[in-house]
Amino acid sequence: RAAMNNIQQLTMILNSAPDKPSDTLIMYFNNCTVNPKDSILKRVESLDHIFKEKFAEAVGQGCAEIGSQRYKLGVRLYYRVMESMLKSEEERLSVQNFSKLLNDNIFHTSLLACAVEVVMATYGRNASQTDGTSAETDLSFPWILNVFDLKAFDFYKVIESFIKAEPSLTREMIKHLERCEHRIMESLAWQSGSPLFDLIKQSKEREGQADQPEPTSALNVPLQHNHTAADLYLSPVRSPKKKASGPSLGATSTPDAQPAVTPQTQKPPKSTSLSLFYKKVYLLAYLRLRTLFFRLLSEHPDLEPLIWTLFQHTLQNEYELMRDRHLDQIMMCCMYGICKVKNVDLRFKVIVLAYKELANTNQETFKRVLIREEQYDSIIVFYNLVFMQKLKTNILQYASNRPPTLSPIPHIPGSPYQFSNSPRRVPAGNNIYISPLKSPYKFSDGFQSPTKMTPRSRILVSIGESFGTSDKFQKINQMVCNSDRQLKRSAEVSTAPKPLKRLRFDIEGQDEADGSKHLPQESKFQQKLAEMTSTPTRMQKQKLNDGNDTSASEE
Repeated sequence: RAAMNNIQQLTMILNSAPDKPSDTLIMYFNNCTVNPKDSILKRVESLDHIFKEKFAEAVGQGCAEIGSQRYKLGVRLYYRVMESMLKSEEERLSVQNFSKLLNDNIFHTSLLACAVEVVMATYGRNASQTDGTSAETDLSFPWILNVFDLKAFDFYKVIESFIKAEPSLTREMIKHLERCEHRIMESLAWQSGSPLFDLIKQSKEREGQADQPEPTSALNVPLQHNHTAADLYLSPVRSPKKKASGPSLGATSTPDAQPAVTPQTQKPPKSTSLSLFYKKVYLLAYLRLRTLFFRLLSEHPDLEPLIWTLFQHTLQNEYELMRDRHLDQIMMCCMYGICKVKNVDLRFKVIVLAYKELANTNQETFKRVLIREEQYDSIIVFYNLVFMQKLKTNILQYASNRPPTLSPIPHIPGSPYQFSNSPRRVPAGNNIYISPLKSPYKFSDGFQSPTKMTPRSRILVSIGESFGTSDKFQKINQMVCNSDRQLKRSAEVSTAPKPLKRLRFDIEGQDEADGSKHLPQESKFQQKLAEMTSTPTRMQKQKLNDGNDTSASEE
């Protein structure tokens, strides 16, 4: 039912959306130094043929029309989100010339891929044949990256901006895109051929080997979510100091891995996309380490900062160990290495068993680890032949009297997208709560609104719809501003107050916590409690008497 609601919501929003750029988008295109309209339309048409061909190959020629329909919905969402992004950029920068961004091929391919991925994930991984049968084919992420020949690191740059720009995304779809981002940070961005390694190399060359993709001192600084797609796709060409100036967006862009040529006396600007990526990787790495740590080493809390320091050091300085490998493989090796040098008995088998219980894990992560080119083996072999050989000197320092300086623990913020499922109390409100919208939905002009009251209150306020007379507002004001019970009851349908429900273990009389006494008549619960407490006392007295009798007889 939830899947059907998601599909219904998506189709209701996109059915009325245009297949071509809107008048607003055309205006933005015309304001560019180099008008991107023709290249955008040509790219959409070219990827249309590629997508339909790959879709038909995956699920059968009988589903070719289904693939065409889903790509069409993806294109509509692509134009819708692009327009929302440009409006936000215009408000932020007070400019209308976005020539650099709108002529960036990687940006458009990533944005379209994200839109199509949302459509594909909404409909699920199965496609129905024309004869009514179902083709069991996995079209889930990262299938779309292979179809569009897109690097995972480039795709990651658009995810957060996409979520912010499309408020109609369901909670399930936001979680799906976040999971895609996590998979990119765990392994996909670390595959050979990824532009990530070129960016790290450039970062190291900025000021010699002392320079870092993300300084250790920034770990405990809260992660800011004020960056946009333009910041990431035009980085490092786009200087942060020139963010508010129009010319920074007014020429053809250069990809992130190929910065503009600068004089030798001028240092290349730092990559915003690389810095943000490392911040997110550090946060994800620590959260996964902490989860596994409390399952295995909760009795050794002093080891957590040591393991994290080794983990962070490896990601920062020995990042080649991540090439074609998984973040969790490095995590398990760091945990085993520190326990080994600190003489804590923790076997790899125990680590693997606990790891299997974590969310979103795969047995291949510890069963098939790259040892050397085209040679794979278990994680234990990787630890002995690769990891330990590379980090032996560093690991042994933790056993000395002068261990390495501990890395700060990353600041753990709440997700910028998720909201609490529980009703939240309004600050300074008088028994007023806000509850998140729940299914089922009804649609009005493409917007969702509840069909029933949540929670079960006497007054329902639906933002965006006609509320009615002013009397209801006056009643709400009375409830918020006046604590008098009579005023609160006046907002209810029935004026007769309902008796409060009693807790299961409520006893007669008032609670002693407020200083009052119970009534003389004790409840059955009190009597039973007195019997239970008196029984051990009688037994202790009997045992004491028996002991005295024994002592007397021995004398």
